Formats: sequence, structure tokens, C-alpha cells
Amino acid sequence: IVWAYATAGVNHPLLFQKVANHIVNLDRLKDFNPQNLSNIVWAYATTGVSHPHLFEKMANHIVKLDHLREFKPQALSNIVWAYSSAGVNHPSLFEKMANHIVRLDHLREFKPQHLSNIVWAYATAQVFHPKMFQQLAKADIQRKDDFISQHVANILWSYATMGIIDKQLFSSFVPTAAKLIESYNNQELINIAWAYAVADVDAPTLFNDRFINKCLEKKDGFSL
Repeated sequence: IVWAYATAGVNHPLLFQKVANHIVNLDRLKDFNPQNLSNIVWAYATTGVSHPHLFEKMANHIVKLDHLREFKPQALSNIVWAYSSAGVNHPSLFEKMANHIVRLDHLREFKPQHLSNIVWAYATAQVFHPKMFQQLAKADIQRKDDFISQHVANILWSYATMGIIDKQLFSSFVPTAAKLIESYNNQELINIAWAYAVADVDAPTLFNDRFINKCLEKKDGFSL
């Protein structure tokens, strides 16, 4: 129900509160599959309806699971994105998710948005997990030509924010970032410039007259 409302862009706080209270009062969540769990927290984060007890119960349930093998990339991505977007801090949940990702044999099933959302979520929540970031960086480099502007900006910002300066990642993304120059919004331009400054990676083919002109075109939208 809440997923449908959130997907349709309809916010109904009373309904969301009633659903959340019902879930919180359940003895167990064994009947909720990974997609159910993912859809619910995603819906609350997307609509901005706050219910800390719901997020706490969901996270505690996931942390107690023996494994996360049934969680598909979209569920993993949506869950950590939802907790970060809602501003709910649950270190044990993030640790379990990251450890699961690190143990995976490959990340071929992860779409560009999944890769981007995961690192953004960890950086936003300020959860430091170098091994996961390193593994995701390898996938990012392999898939670099598949990312859109938002993904590129979020990935670079996330690594710089966490102080995980993977020179190969930043260098590999220069052609991709340059190719997408026309599609960045103001914040993405700022994030990319800041990220490369923090990483101290020379990128003359990105930060050239074209980049400067794009910033000048959007100068009225920048805020100090």
C-alpha cells in the first residue's frame, strides 16, 4: 500500500502512520520478504514520513537474519538509500549490508543506479567501510560508460566525502564526466569539481573551457 502511494507521488501521513504502527506492533516480521522490507522503507523515505520505530524494527529484523542471499541488488540499494535519506542511523544494518556486498563473487547484477545509490547512502550516513568502497570502485570502473550525470556526480562525491581516494577510479571517470558535461545541474557541477579537488587528481580534459563555460551559464543558480 505505502509503496503504491509513494510511487504515485501521493502523501497520506495518517495512512502511513497507521501502517507503520501496525508493523511495529507485530511480534515478528518473518512474513516480510526482502522486497517487502525494501519497498516499505523506500516508501517512507521517499514521501518524507518519519517513523523512527518502524525503521528501527525493520533494521533489527534484517540484522538478525542469518544471511542476505535473498536480497537482490535493488533491495540492498533501496534499503541503505532509504535509511540515509530518512536520516536514520543504524550502524549494524549498514555493516551487515556492506559485509554481504564484499562477500559477493561478482557485482554484475548491480545496475548503475544501485552502485551509485549505495556509495551515496554510506557517504551520507558517514559509515566507513573501505572494503566495500574498494569492491564497488572496481565495478564502477568497469561500468563507467553506463552511468548518467547524477550517478557520476554522486559516486565521485561519495568517495571524496569518505576520504577514500581511489586514484584509478577518479582517473577512469574523467572521460565519462567530461562526456556528460551538458547534462549536469548546478549541484552536480559543484560536487564534481570539489571531488576532484579533494582527490587531487589532475583532469585537464574535464576542467577546461567547456566546463568553465557551463558553470558560467549556470552562475545565477549557484549559491555561496
